[in-house]
Amino acid sequence: MSSTQKHHQQLTTLLSQKDWDNAQALWLELAEQLTDQPEFLLLLVKEFADAGQHALAAELASLIAESIKAAGKHREWLYALKLQTEAHPLDKQLRAEITEALSEIHEKDPRLKTILTVAELDHNRTPLPTALTRIETLLALQPDAFCQHKSWGFGRVKTFDTTLGQIVVGFAHNPSHSMQLAYAATSLTPVSHEHVEVRKLTDLDGLKRLSTEDPVALLRLALVSLNRSTTADRIEAMLAGSVVPTDHWKKWWDNVRKLAKKDPHFDLAVKKTDPIVLRTAPVSQQDEILEDFRTAKGLIQKTAVAREFLKRVDEMDNADLLIQEFQDALLDALNKTPISRQPERIEAAVVLEQLGRRRQTTVEDAGAFLTNLLAGIYNLSALLDDLSTSAQKRVLAVLKTSAPDRLFKEFNRFSTKVLDEIPDLLGQHAGAIKQWVHNQTAGAELLCWICRNVSTPASRKAYPWLDDFQTPALLLAVVEAIESAPTKSANKKLRDVLFEEGELVADLLAEADTETVRNLTRLILASGAIEELDRRSLMARIVKEHPFVKESLVSKTVKEQPIIVSWASYHKRMAELEDIVQKKIPANSKEIGLARSYGDLRENFEFKAAKDTQKLLMRRRAELESLLSRAQATDFADAKTDLVSIGTSVTVTDLGAKQSHTYYILGAWDSDPARGIISYPAALAQALLNKHAGDTIDWKGDTGPQKFRIDRIEKAPAEILTAL
Repeated sequence: MSSTQKHHQQLTTLLSQKDWDNAQALWLELAEQLTDQPEFLLLLVKEFADAGQHALAAELASLIAESIKAAGKHREWLYALKLQTEAHPLDKQLRAEITEALSEIHEKDPRLKTILTVAELDHNRTPLPTALTRIETLLALQPDAFCQHKSWGFGRVKTFDTTLGQIVVGFAHNPSHSMQLAYAATSLTPVSHEHVEVRKLTDLDGLKRLSTEDPVALLRLALVSLNRSTTADRIEAMLAGSVVPTDHWKKWWDNVRKLAKKDPHFDLAVKKTDPIVLRTAPVSQQDEILEDFRTAKGLIQKTAVAREFLKRVDEMDNADLLIQEFQDALLDALNKTPISRQPERIEAAVVLEQLGRRRQTTVEDAGAFLTNLLAGIYNLSALLDDLSTSAQKRVLAVLKTSAPDRLFKEFNRFSTKVLDEIPDLLGQHAGAIKQWVHNQTAGAELLCWICRNVSTPASRKAYPWLDDFQTPALLLAVVEAIESAPTKSANKKLRDVLFEEGELVADLLAEADTETVRNLTRLILASGAIEELDRRSLMARIVKEHPFVKESLVSKTVKEQPIIVSWASYHKRMAELEDIVQKKIPANSKEIGLARSYGDLRENFEFKAAKDTQKLLMRRRAELESLLSRAQATDFADAKTDLVSIGTSVTVTDLGAKQSHTYYILGAWDSDPARGIISYPAALAQALLNKHAGDTIDWKGDTGPQKFRIDRIEKAPAEILTAL
């Protein structure tokens, strides 16, 4: 390192530490030693201005301005004068010297006199910084130069007319837009021919080649175009789509970041919202991160820098010594941080543990430190929600080993994000959780987690204990929890889980009996926490699987009549229901579970077939349960014979054909036309009911209109009834 570089580094260090007095003393000492290097001294003065010390920069610049002028360095002299204008914006002597310097520099530019007049440099009330900005803008607006307007975008200067005092610029909206010089000086910003937006107009193919051949050079060009500092989003807006294909952007950006990390000229942002900076001088990663750590204020900042350090530590010299410095400073900051700021302290403790591992400190010792901190935490669920993902995972890992019972006690308060990290622990306590679900005391987040995973084939395969939760009790618990949710967000999460998991409702009600479905329906219809559209959608799903639920959705004015059935038909229906409930539905559930294990449900024929069978079984079950609930079984022993009634034998004569027939009018589920057995709801039975012997009826049979005479009414014979 040369002596001037060393002096430069010393000064910038003092300025970064805001040690203004010593920085000024160092500059004055160098000014005495380096009287033959006014340009280097001016560079150091610029560091004061960049640090925000404009008054001090102006004072120091005034000490070397004359020597710079005497050396014939007119541009440097103008810069020294410009530094002084920040502190003395209306100084007459400075105004005269600036006019002289500009005349020396631009003596061959015929536009200068007009530009100085337009910029009002000769007006004593015009601040010198304002006048200089106008002058620099107008001098740069030469024919063929590019510029930018905040509303009209980029344009190219066509003419600069000093006689008319106007400039003509070609914009996209107007290829020959004229404006007064005074307006141009304040509304246009000159841009270099190398500006990315200019290159997109003049050399787009060259930029595209650069993006593939030297992506870091393109990044550098973009940063120079954006004043050497901007965000990743702004770079994407500038390059994606026009220079780099949109669908390749993420891959390209990840690659260029990786390459730029190796170049000390780039200061790459850790967060997406932080600026990416192109430095004027290279800084090593090690020096940069050490400087960031030493100047970081507070535990949060130091922890963030320490995390970044851990990512790069393998690339650094004397890693052990650096780790020791980070450990000591981070531990000191942690101890000084109030106990009330527990998330910050835990985050730092996790990083300290990682630093200890890098120094080959025993994991037990590092873990013990974190365990001791966690022992003082009273609201564990709130703490975990406030931690970063990495810290959250480490805390859970420590507690799984040191205090699993403590985690169990918090199950009902953990967020779904936390529960995702401990499915094995949940499985160990599946019995207790199932009891919470049945008692409807499970928390909203826990219910959401169970619903989301019980409807996911991969989760059920990984955690077989979830099979025990695919019951109507889970759906009832969710509906009750929606009603009693403590917050709007909890209510929304629970409602969302019912609708986002497409087959959840059907799966949970697959083995539900009629009474359970009715209870659930009543809960949903009575709930004030479920919005009307959601209620309708949910009921539609239930009705699809259980059609009898429709009766709950309409008001009835006529009470349903019981169904008269024979004992034989009643037992047949009951046996069919028992077979469906006890054999067919369980077998079908196993088929669905097996089909789920085959993978992608969208292309899974076995799964679709099993689900179709499930729908048929559930509909038949619901139908049978509804019918049996209305059925009134009888042996027809009390059948009346003074008129045609249920349970009677009726002998009639077809008056047209002169033929006699006997019909046995029995229960609603009894029918055997070949033997003359007809159910009482049948049309012929309805025509005969309540008629007396000797009455005639008109009947439209299969062969046309018929007239029957009732000859005899008797009780149905025993041999007919026993053969049912």
